[in-house]
This record gives sequence, structure tokens and C-alpha cells, in this order.
Amino acid sequence: MTVLYEDNFIVCDNDAITIHCYYFPAGSKRIPYQKIKHFTEEKMDFWTGGGRVWGMGLSPYWFHLDPMRPFKNKCIIIDEGELIKAVITPKEHDRVLQILQENVPLQRLTL
Repeated sequence: MTVLYEDNFIVCDNDAITIHCYYFPAGSKRIPYQKIKHFTEEKMDFWTGGGRVWGMGLSPYWFHLDPMRPFKNKCIIIDEGELIKAVITPKEHDRVLQILQENVPLQRLTL
């Protein structure tokens, strides 16, 4: 396993992304790139997740622990095809977005 990116909460290797401090009170979530159906980059403010340090509100988005989130303005939403979607706020947002773009297979429409 080759680590492509690592910060306190996010690790990207050549097979998957691991989100540390995802589950409460502790626990990591590993998402293989092959299981990701879709991911999006979103702007974030206090009302759209910037004020949430951990967990979820009334939306179907789960935020990993990140005490620095109130100081960030972008997030990445990862959709595995489940009801709840993981939201990450890596320290180097653009680098993680690039890794996802390079490693998540393109979804092809079938007719």
C-alpha cells in the first residue's frame, strides 16, 4: 500500500480513502475507490456544515471529526450509493480532490 496523501484525519492510498475519527466515539471508515459511486466538491459555510465539528444534523451527510472545519470553506461529499454520505474536509483539499479524480472509476451510463 502506497500512501498518496495523509493528514490527521484523511489517508489516501492507492486502493482507498480512510477517514479517521469517522465513527463516534472513535473509529475509522475505509472506502475503496471502486465503491465510490460519485463525489462532489462543495462550498461550505456555517449553515452548510462549516459549523459542524462532527456528526450530522437533519441532512443525510456525516461529517468526520475536524475541529478546524469552522475555518474551512470547502468540503468533498463521497457517495457510496447509501443513504448517508461521507463529508470530508482534508487539510489539502485540492490534493485529495485530485487523488479522487485520478482513482475513482468514471461512472458510465448504460442504456
